Amino acid sequence: MIKNYLTSVFRYISRNKAFTAINISGLAIGMMACMLITQFVLHEFSYDDYHEKKDRIFRVQLDRYNKGEIETRWAAGCLGIGPDLKANFPEVEKIVRMYKRNTVMSYGDVFFKEEGVYYASEDFFEVFTVPLIEGRDSSALRGPNKAVLSRSMAKKYFGAENPVGKTIRDNGRREYEVTGIFEDLPTNTHMKVDALFSFDTWIANQNPQGLTSWQWDGFFTYLLLTENADAKALEAKLPAYVEKREGENLKQWNAGMVFHLQPLTDIHLDSDFMGEFKPNGDRRSAYFLSIVAVLILVIAWINYINLSTAKSIERAREVGVRKVMGSFRTQLVQQFLFESLLLNTVAVFVAIAFVVMLTPWFSELTGRELGYLLFKQKMFWVWMGLLIAGGALLSGLYPAFVLSGYKPVEVLKGRFKNTGQGVLFRKGMVVTQFVASITLIVGTFTVYRQIRYMQEQALGVNLDQTLVVYSPNVVDSTYQKKFLILKEKIKQYPEVANMTASSAIPGAQPGWNAGGIRRLSQREDEANQYRVIMMDHDFVPLFGLNVLAGRGFSDEPNEYKNVLLNEAACRQMGFEKAEDAINDEIFFWGDTFRIVGVLKNYHQESLKKSHEPLVFRYSSSPGGYYSIRFNTANVKESMSRFEEQWKALFPGNPFISFFLDDHYNKQYQADQQFGKVFGIFSTIAIFIACLGLFGLSSLTAIQRTKEIGVRKVLGASITSILTLISRDYLVLMLAAITVAVPLAWWVMSAWLEAFANRIPLSWWIFAIPSLLVITIALLTVSVHTLKAARTNPTKSLRYE
Repeated sequence: MIKNYLTSVFRYISRNKAFTAINISGLAIGMMACMLITQFVLHEFSYDDYHEKKDRIFRVQLDRYNKGEIETRWAAGCLGIGPDLKANFPEVEKIVRMYKRNTVMSYGDVFFKEEGVYYASEDFFEVFTVPLIEGRDSSALRGPNKAVLSRSMAKKYFGAENPVGKTIRDNGRREYEVTGIFEDLPTNTHMKVDALFSFDTWIANQNPQGLTSWQWDGFFTYLLLTENADAKALEAKLPAYVEKREGENLKQWNAGMVFHLQPLTDIHLDSDFMGEFKPNGDRRSAYFLSIVAVLILVIAWINYINLSTAKSIERAREVGVRKVMGSFRTQLVQQFLFESLLLNTVAVFVAIAFVVMLTPWFSELTGRELGYLLFKQKMFWVWMGLLIAGGALLSGLYPAFVLSGYKPVEVLKGRFKNTGQGVLFRKGMVVTQFVASITLIVGTFTVYRQIRYMQEQALGVNLDQTLVVYSPNVVDSTYQKKFLILKEKIKQYPEVANMTASSAIPGAQPGWNAGGIRRLSQREDEANQYRVIMMDHDFVPLFGLNVLAGRGFSDEPNEYKNVLLNEAACRQMGFEKAEDAINDEIFFWGDTFRIVGVLKNYHQESLKKSHEPLVFRYSSSPGGYYSIRFNTANVKESMSRFEEQWKALFPGNPFISFFLDDHYNKQYQADQQFGKVFGIFSTIAIFIACLGLFGLSSLTAIQRTKEIGVRKVLGASITSILTLISRDYLVLMLAAITVAVPLAWWVMSAWLEAFANRIPLSWWIFAIPSLLVITIALLTVSVHTLKAARTNPTKSLRYE
């Protein structure tokens, strides 16, 4: 029988090459889209899954409250929490503390500015599954002045020679003995670590009294819990412990601290807090793309059903002849299911071929190194088998029963028609397809508009033609003098409009987060938390900041005793008007400063966030960043000259620069990538849905061939026939729009809630995609209708 089925299938395919190609293409494209999204989602959920003790590792995340409201959410929280938890809770087996180190590392005359260097406590390699190529897990980070390098970093500095036992220099001063080499961390980890310095090195240079501080933030703390320990139960004990240890102190400042235990494998998808190693993913986006993948696959299967049943009339006589010749209905069902199985199998392998070709492109689009993760899992091939079998069953069962259900007498006499229930079922599937398509298009349009809105809004700060250079790490007592010389020389170039130095630049949250700041006239419990930026007197004019009251900084000798506020900080301190703040004094960590100016709010970070209270302090030569404003677009020659001046004044420091507008727009990179992925798969969904509509319109045109012929004989024009046929589909489109618009509004309203500054969901955001879908659908329907309408009426009247 299988041989007979194969013969029948190949004969059918040979007679219907174009139709079969469309059918397989629809299935293959749907499966390809589903596989690509699945590969991305699997990658997102695979982060940190390679750690052997992953189920027992938790990161301590800290929420700091001020007057009952969350002020700062830290990924890297307070210094003292780790040792305290280990000493007081038996559930904690080991702790790992990490602290970021900004460094220029050097070996001989090879030096680079490194971003992925951290101090780490000695149990790092015993808690995390990071294989050591050289060195011992238990001793590599024990004791001061020890360093462990990644494989790629060791090669960068030492080439082919073994670095173990050699010394590497940090910021031109401290030397570290290399005690080990670890394998490069995989891409699917929330960490970004290229080298580790022993935490004992950092401890040796601190005041011992500060090592237990709960008011010093910026330290990652990881806990390895004992076997069978309950993390939720441990977390529930922490509020009482916080009250016992810090309750009185927190009440004094009207503050609060809440600790959460983040499972290691949840960090990438659920964590977007201050001090993260790198930007993380988003669980909601991963779930949403998973739904999109399922929808596209379902749409592809629906297409197969519609296209197969559309072709069923042409195969009706074949079914009639087979039944007359003695075929049972079960045999016919088996035949058509076998056909569906064969087409699904071909579609799966075509889809896999496309996925292999498109994965590098898709990796670049999503910003993830996917590396064919899908094909490396045994379960993928199991699911492929289920997809072929399940797809064949789901997409082939209905057409099989429709085709096998024709009565041979009616078929051979030419009297047969589809049931009203069958037509209604197919139309319902088309509505379902277009509900999904309209929702996806509205989503794409909304994401695109929101990103454009954020990029086009006035920021209140001028980023144009600004080159930013990282300030030197390797400095000595002459740093201030050298910086002023560099600044004076650079400002003399005619293409340079101005230059400034600051501890932070627009495009990222300031790293200095200071609490306990208040006006001298306020009580201690009225103190608040602020972001702090150190800057020189050229910062305000260079970035075009608007001074609402008072003045900006000057280069007077005692200017360091003065501060500026932004509007948000001014309001938080209790001033009704900006003018009221001028010459008032504030208390800042034991010192008193005078407010000399209030700046209009500007967007220090992206428009996803609201304006934060900022305090600006003065320094004639702050470290962090040098910003250079040009008055010309041609800066290549200037940069080479700047680099020469840089090397002469700051030897041993790499000249690393970037343009500020590019840096600022990187904040939107994840949203842009999401928008592109969303848009591409929305296009695929609408394309596949149109294939389904193509099948349904084909069926209708065949069924109404004689009717069209009669109408033409009676004088109907092609336009009137098109209108008549299209009206039915217009009803389907309107039904889809009626369901899709409120669904899309609900979904996109939830997505926009993450943005402090967002677009309104105006009516035209829904109208344009709806009109687009209607236009595409009617054009698709018109293909078959025009063909039938242009047929000679004499042929149409002889049909059937």
